[in-house]
Amino acid sequence: MNILKKLPFLIFIIFLVFLSSCDLKREALGSDNDIRVICSEIDKPIIQKYLKSIFTDTLFNPEPEPYYHLKFSDISTYNALKEQSQVIVGAVLRDPGNAGYQLMKKILPQDQFESMEMDDPIILAKNVHANKQLFMIINASTKDQLMATVPSKKNFIRKQFFDQFEDRQSRYIFGDDRNKLLEDSLNTEFGWSIKIPWGWQRLRAGPDSKFVWLGKEMPFQWIGISWENGKLVDDELRAGDFIWSWPKAHYGNIQFHEYKFDLKKISFGNTNAYRANGIWETIELKESKGGPFRSYVFYDEKNDRTYHLNYLIHHPGNEKTLFMRQMDLIVKTFTVSK
Repeated sequence: MNILKKLPFLIFIIFLVFLSSCDLKREALGSDNDIRVICSEIDKPIIQKYLKSIFTDTLFNPEPEPYYHLKFSDISTYNALKEQSQVIVGAVLRDPGNAGYQLMKKILPQDQFESMEMDDPIILAKNVHANKQLFMIINASTKDQLMATVPSKKNFIRKQFFDQFEDRQSRYIFGDDRNKLLEDSLNTEFGWSIKIPWGWQRLRAGPDSKFVWLGKEMPFQWIGISWENGKLVDDELRAGDFIWSWPKAHYGNIQFHEYKFDLKKISFGNTNAYRANGIWETIELKESKGGPFRSYVFYDEKNDRTYHLNYLIHHPGNEKTLFMRQMDLIVKTFTVSK
């Protein structure tokens, strides 16, 4: 009788243990621009070709730099690497001697293993072996079956990895140690807000100039925000001219270069905007500097203002994509509050 009375309590305790065990996974390891690809050597050429057709984003600075580094490892490293933040495990060739093929048969239920050979060879899941993890499985019966999925899967896969990057990096750069004092100051003074991570500071700001200049060192990074009354960018030509003349007027000895300059109409928050990517360089300086930049220009109808948000980096001889993507997350928190 006492056991029956205690049964609901025991069930509750078991339920709590189950819930807590879901959080026992540690957070995924690894850099957010590294993708760990685990496959056999005989499958590597096929899987590498497939992934390079998916992950095509490149930063020009001016040398091309990929957004993601595909780091290939042998099947024997699976247990050691399966808790990385971004993992892809793959097998294609149906050879009994293929270690990747044998691993697929172990980690997949038989019915799922067989259906993937005939239908969709891609699985994407989150938090499989660690929290904040993206885990992808490629189980294709032939190269043709796998490559045929590029048109239908490319944007979907890219979005999953982009969202993964955004989620992990946002928690890192927008933590409790943000520069909220500077955020509040800018909001009060200028009527707009932007999230500012620790380490960033105001380099220049004045209401008369309608320009705010934020900066951070190690590496050298700038974010410039300007605004002018009226709608100044109602077509692509005017937007391009506006962006092209902007750095000299606000930064001084800086100009944009024609190499890889790209201008597109996109959405920025809830409004339409023009986005420009390219290379910047110094002028009339003994020691020349340069690197990649990105700009967003949009019109705020409520306040009848045209805003220009620009960011750039100088980090010679080192990778820049991670920092550029972090600055993109920062700039995209910009909102007009008045």
